[in-house]
Amino acid sequence: MVAGAGFFLLILSRCIVEQPGSLQNRNRNLSYLYIPGRSPLRPEYQVYHSTDSLSLLRVSIVPNQLLFNQANKEGDYLSYLDVDYRLFRIMRRKTLLADSGKVHYSINLHDIKSRSVEKNILIHCKLGEKYILEVIAIDQVRKTAVQNFIYVDKLTRYSMQNYMVIDVKTHHQVFSYVVDSTRAMKIMYRDQQPHRYFVRYFKPDTLIPPPPDMAISVPVPGNVPDSTWKIGRWEKKPIRLYKKGIYQFSIDSTVKDGVSLFNFGDYYPKILTPEQLAEPLAYLLNESEMISLMHKPDRKLAVDQFWLGTTDNVEKARELIRIYYNRVYYANVFFTSYKEGWRTDRGMIYIIYGPPDDLTKSVKQEVWTYGNINGDNKISFTFRRLDNPFSLNVYRLMRGENVETRWVEAIRTWRQGNVFVVANKQKSRIR
Repeated sequence: MVAGAGFFLLILSRCIVEQPGSLQNRNRNLSYLYIPGRSPLRPEYQVYHSTDSLSLLRVSIVPNQLLFNQANKEGDYLSYLDVDYRLFRIMRRKTLLADSGKVHYSINLHDIKSRSVEKNILIHCKLGEKYILEVIAIDQVRKTAVQNFIYVDKLTRYSMQNYMVIDVKTHHQVFSYVVDSTRAMKIMYRDQQPHRYFVRYFKPDTLIPPPPDMAISVPVPGNVPDSTWKIGRWEKKPIRLYKKGIYQFSIDSTVKDGVSLFNFGDYYPKILTPEQLAEPLAYLLNESEMISLMHKPDRKLAVDQFWLGTTDNVEKARELIRIYYNRVYYANVFFTSYKEGWRTDRGMIYIIYGPPDDLTKSVKQEVWTYGNINGDNKISFTFRRLDNPFSLNVYRLMRGENVETRWVEAIRTWRQGNVFVVANKQKSRIR
């Protein structure tokens, strides 16, 4: 997800030589997008459509992610943050540069009064269009950079980015739409407090994808909610989500669009409870084994026994546990959509195979490759992006019985007490 100073310079140099206004044919390796730990810089972004022609790119960074020093004439603890962005309009056959800019911020440590530093950048987006926004945040003191790609949906006045979710306690915007029952919220619509909201509730999607060499995919949630209700202007209580599931809020009951909030339970995206430890083992166990595990009276003990059964070495079992659940956690961080990240197609592949050695990304898809990209022993997975009323982060694995996945070998390797590694795989980025 992040890059050091040398990689940062490489990014900028490649941006310069690309054809102006095009996001196509970007063949550079973006696998670092899904590799945690390269830098403490982890900004969060939200796009908010304030008018039909203008939108705000809202940036939030926790202060301890920035490096502050006193190398200035005032002797204050300062950090210097640059945000470089390019906005591309998505057309049928190509992308066109619609807006770009670079913003510089000087941040004084003594002026920070809250848990995050929040900035707004004005971008030019027209109603009726879709865009992809490439953002590079640069800590100039530490000389590190992080790149992100954000989809911007401005097709209608009802899409999710026309809404802003506010934390009632802090009065700050909520940057993650994954919330729990402790958070009290209110929702703004295009800088207004609407008279009412229509709420659609969908039960949690608990399905996991089948193995990648199977031709079937799990269905996405339909348009029929499990329950609906209305919040009127006379109801002054803040919004709280006490029950797991998908909650979609809209100002119009006749449209399927709105802003969606997700309750995936306590501690998410962390993996802490016995249930949270047991469920991701569904990728390694067959159906009868999984049913038996979930019915054990002491589920935590059953999970430990499974891992100890893969090897006669306790330390090696602990290392397998660390690797596997680190991947589950980061699958939640990177791939959460209308369902938990580990339950998605990308989450499944990430957990079993690890981060890809090579990743190419376009407006429509991501291609992950393991092993030497020019070798005969490589494995590749293609994920196609789907339009979805609940999330802009939905990708589906392109499946087929003729696709080489080595899935059976991968699962057998894990169950024999070893992490599956494709031959020629470069050394350890995440384990």
